[in-house]
Amino acid sequence: MKKQISLFMIIILVLSSLLVACGKDNEANFKDNNSEIESYTLEGIKNKGKLIMGTSADYPPFEFHKMIDGEDTIVGFDIEIAKHIADELGVELEIKDMEFDKLLGGLSTGMLDMVIAGMNPDPEREANFTDIYYEANLSVLVNKEDESKITTLEDLEGKSIGVQIGTTQEEIAQEKIKDADVKSLSTNPDIVMNLKTKKIDCALMEAPVAESFAKVNEDIVVVEGLNIDTDANGVAIAVKKGNDELTEKLNEILAEAKSKGLLDKWLVEADELNNEN
Repeated sequence: MKKQISLFMIIILVLSSLLVACGKDNEANFKDNNSEIESYTLEGIKNKGKLIMGTSADYPPFEFHKMIDGEDTIVGFDIEIAKHIADELGVELEIKDMEFDKLLGGLSTGMLDMVIAGMNPDPEREANFTDIYYEANLSVLVNKEDESKITTLEDLEGKSIGVQIGTTQEEIAQEKIKDADVKSLSTNPDIVMNLKTKKIDCALMEAPVAESFAKVNEDIVVVEGLNIDTDANGVAIAVKKGNDELTEKLNEILAEAKSKGLLDKWLVEADELNNEN
């Protein structure tokens, strides 16, 4: 009898071991299959049910902070684009607010799925870029009392010019404006504060951004008639280099939104929101 019980127990132990082993094999196969799909790809984003967007929310009307119903909220033109993309993909949107010069690093490490931050598609930037979704030239901001002192590009020579770190503006100021004393700062509000306190002579920003700051600061103005063309030809969405399927999908979504007039609508609404008291 004892031998029969012992034999029965041995059989149970063997079967249990086999079931556990099979379970582990299945789990390992599941993990292996899923590990082949990177989270920042189109399929990976749909699988996790979330789209992680990186931005630098100091760039009105593209992205900026606003108190909405008593809460500090990131809003703007780019945010509306991101919301629309997330809706089209059927996923939630998560926004990570970062310094501008850290955004592409977030893409390369896989921490971010895409960057929408008024970014120019510079070929030297390590990323895939979508089609241009907004075209803008650069404008110059000055203190109102200095408006008559800077009217041409030549007037910028030798001046102290505020720009945001890692932007096309920084590159243009360094390479195309003779003897410029370029002050590279982390955020546009820092640039505006330096301008208002006369630590710099002027600031170089994309036209709609410069205009947005001028509208809410009575003591600074955009220099009329002084527009600086860029070789980048506008702004685009960035994704990780080689992420071609996601790039193509984003282009489809942008094209459809543009054809429906949504991009123009969102830009107008973002500008109006920025100018609200």
